[in-house]
Amino acid sequence: MAFEERRLDTSLPYTGATVIGTDQTPLATRIVTAAGFQNFAPQFATSLCGDDGKTSVMSQEQAMALVKEKGQELWRAAVDRVQGRRAAQAGETLPQSDDRMLYWTRVQMTKTLRQWAPEWGLSASQMSDLQWEFERASRGQYDIALPEGNAASGQPYRRMIISGFDVFTLGTPGTPNTGLRNGNPSGATALEMDGREYTLSDGSVLRVEAYVLPVSYDPFNRGMQEDTLGPWFQPGPRRVDASLTFSQGGSNIFWLEQWNGRFHGSSAGNDGIVYCPTGTRLPAVILPLGTVTTPGSDPISLPGSGCNTVVQERWLGADSISAWKKDTPPQFTTASLPVEFMLLANTQTGVIRPPGATSAGTEGFDVTWHTNYSYFPNCDSTNTVAEPWHGVVNAMPNPADVHAPDPSWCARTGGGGDYLSNESAYRNTLLRDIMGLSIPAGHVHIPVMNNFYNGTAAAGGFPRDDNSYTDARFEAYRTAIVEQSKKLAIAVGEAMLAE
Repeated sequence: MAFEERRLDTSLPYTGATVIGTDQTPLATRIVTAAGFQNFAPQFATSLCGDDGKTSVMSQEQAMALVKEKGQELWRAAVDRVQGRRAAQAGETLPQSDDRMLYWTRVQMTKTLRQWAPEWGLSASQMSDLQWEFERASRGQYDIALPEGNAASGQPYRRMIISGFDVFTLGTPGTPNTGLRNGNPSGATALEMDGREYTLSDGSVLRVEAYVLPVSYDPFNRGMQEDTLGPWFQPGPRRVDASLTFSQGGSNIFWLEQWNGRFHGSSAGNDGIVYCPTGTRLPAVILPLGTVTTPGSDPISLPGSGCNTVVQERWLGADSISAWKKDTPPQFTTASLPVEFMLLANTQTGVIRPPGATSAGTEGFDVTWHTNYSYFPNCDSTNTVAEPWHGVVNAMPNPADVHAPDPSWCARTGGGGDYLSNESAYRNTLLRDIMGLSIPAGHVHIPVMNNFYNGTAAAGGFPRDDNSYTDARFEAYRTAIVEQSKKLAIAVGEAMLAE
C-alpha cells in the first residue's frame, strides 16, 4: 500500500484520560460511512474486476476512460452532498457541509486501483498514469466549466476559479491519533462554491468553479496546478477573470497573502515525502533521486525535487528542473487581490462566531493584509531575515510598514510559510504573470477549523473526547469559516466592477 493508504486502517485514540468513546473502527471507515459514501470503493472494484473477477476493461485506453469517469462521479457526489442535492444514504449522520469524505473515499479508491492486475498486464508506468488520471478527475480538475457571454438574466458573467486543499497533518499511519479527524475548511469552501452563481451589485453574475489540491509536493512538481488553471488562463471568451487559492492557516483570522516564496518543503506532505529535509536548507539544494526522506515513504523520484519550487517547461517556457537558477522561476511572486476592498467589505457581518473563537467585534473573524515573509540576503548562506507583519486587522496598515522583497534576495518563506499553501499561491500568481494577465489573483489563508470540545467553559463546556470524529463546536467552526470565505470571494467579484 502507498503511505497514505496505510492510514485507512488507523483509528482515533480509544483509551486514556481524554477519551470517552471506545470505537476502534478505522477513522476512514467511520467518516466514509457517516457521509454515505461507503459504496464508492466496492463499486469501483466491481467496475475494474467485474462481478465474476473477469474484467471487461481490456486496454489502457478503456482503463483511463473508466478511472476518469469514476473520479468525476466521486467529485460530483461530494459537491452534490455539500450543496444539498444528494439524497441521504444509509448510515449517513454527518452534516452536509463536511468535506472529509472526499479525501478518505478517494484514498480507498486509489488503494483499490493499485491492487488491480488485469490479465492483459499493466506496467508500472501505465498504473502511474491511471492513478494520476483518477487523482485529477476526483479533485474536480476536469470539471471546471467557465461560461462565456451572458447569464440567463442577460447580464454578463464574471468568471472565478478557486482552489481548496485536502485534509492534512493526519499523523503516522498505524498510530491512533486525533489528526486523522481533521477537516479542511478550504476544501469545504471549494465544495460549497463549485458551480455556484452569485448576482453582484451591478446585476452581473459571478460564476465560481472550484477544484481541490493534494497536500503533497510531487503533484505540484509534475504540473497539476498549472495543468488545471492553464487552459482557463488562455485567451478566449471563457478566460478566467479572477483566480483565488484558499488554504487553512492561523487561528481566528483570515490572512490575505501578499508575497509568495519559491522556497518550500520543510514539512512532510500527506505522502510522507519532504522536499527540503533537515540539514543544509538552502535555495539551491536539489535532492538526489532515490533519497528517502521519511521512513516508509516513497523515495524521491522526480528531477528537481528540492528546496526551491520548479515549474514544468511547458508552462514556464524555460528549464528550471535540470539545474538550479536563482530567478528561473523568480524567488517571490506578488498577489493582485483587491486587498483594501476585501478588508473593508465587513465580511464578518452575520457570521456566527464559534464557541471559543476570538476576534474584534462580535461576529466572524478578523481579516488582515498579510505582508510578512522571510529571506536569505545571501542565497549561499543559511542566515535569514524576517520581515514582520504590521499587526493591523480589518483596515489598511500604514504604507510605511509594508516593504516589498528586494530582487537580489532569495525567498525563505512567503506570508503563508513554506508549505503547500504558499506553493499553491506562488504557482497561481506566477502563472498569471507568465500568461500576462491583469486579473485578481492571490491566496486567502482561512482560520483553523479543527477545534473540538475540550471541557472548558470558553469552548462550550462539553467534555473532550478524542474518540469522536465530530462535535457541535467543530461543525460551528466549519460553518462560520466557509460562510466568511464565500463573502471574501464574492467581495473580489464586487471589486472587479470598479475596474
